Amino acid sequence: KYSIILPCYNEYGNLKLIIPELIVLFKKKFFEILVIDDNSPDKTYIKLKKIYKKNKKIRCFLRKKKSGLALSIKEGIKKSSGKIIIVMDSDYNHRPVDLKKMLNTFEKDNVDMVCGSRFLKGGFSSSYFRHSTSLVYNYFINFLINGKNTDNLSGFFILKKKLIKNILNKVFYGYGEYYLRLLYYLNKQRIKIKEIPVRYGPRKYGESKSKLLTMFFLYTYYAIKLINK
Repeated sequence: KYSIILPCYNEYGNLKLIIPELIVLFKKKFFEILVIDDNSPDKTYIKLKKIYKKNKKIRCFLRKKKSGLALSIKEGIKKSSGKIIIVMDSDYNHRPVDLKKMLNTFEKDNVDMVCGSRFLKGGFSSSYFRHSTSLVYNYFINFLINGKNTDNLSGFFILKKKLIKNILNKVFYGYGEYYLRLLYYLNKQRIKIKEIPVRYGPRKYGESKSKLLTMFFLYTYYAIKLINK
C-alpha cells in the first residue's frame, strides 16, 4: 500500500538510523522502502544492500546517469509498487515522528495528499535564520503563483500515486523546485490537500547540499516559468 521513497546522496550515516525507525513505524502496514542512491561516493547503495539483503521490503537502487533530486524521486515513483507514495529527505530534516502524524491524518481524514509544513503553528525549520528567510520567501512564491499552500518548499508529503501518473515528466526534474511544480499542478486538479505542522530535525551525519541563495534564485525562475505557461 505505501511506498516510501528516500532519495539520497552521501547519506549512509543518516539512512542507517532512519530506515529502522520507518520499519517500526510501518510494522503493521503493507509497505516498501525505496532508497534511490545518486551514485554516492560513500557507497550508500552497497552498504545498505548488504545490510538489508534478506529484507524484501527494503529496495535499493543505484543511479549512475543524469543526477538530480527530482529525477531520483521520479525513478522511485516509477519503481514503486504501492498505491500511496511517501517522499521524505534522507538527512533527518524530515522526521519519522512527524511522518506518523501525517500518516494518521491521511488515513483518518479522507484526503488525497498530506503535506508537511514548517509554517503552521507548531512547525519550525532547522534554525531561526533558515525559518525566517524561508517563511518570507514562501510568501513571495505564493504571491507569484497564487499559491494555496503554507509551505511550498518542504518536499515532505504523502500522495495517492494515481494523481501524478500524467504529470511525472512535467514535474520531476531539477532540484527541490520540483515541489513547487507538483503543488501547482495538483492544486489545478482541485484535489483534497491537508497540511500538518512539522519541525525539521538536525542533520546527524554529513553536510547539507542545499545553498539557500542559489535555491531562492532557482525556485523563483521556475515559479515565473509556471505562471507564463
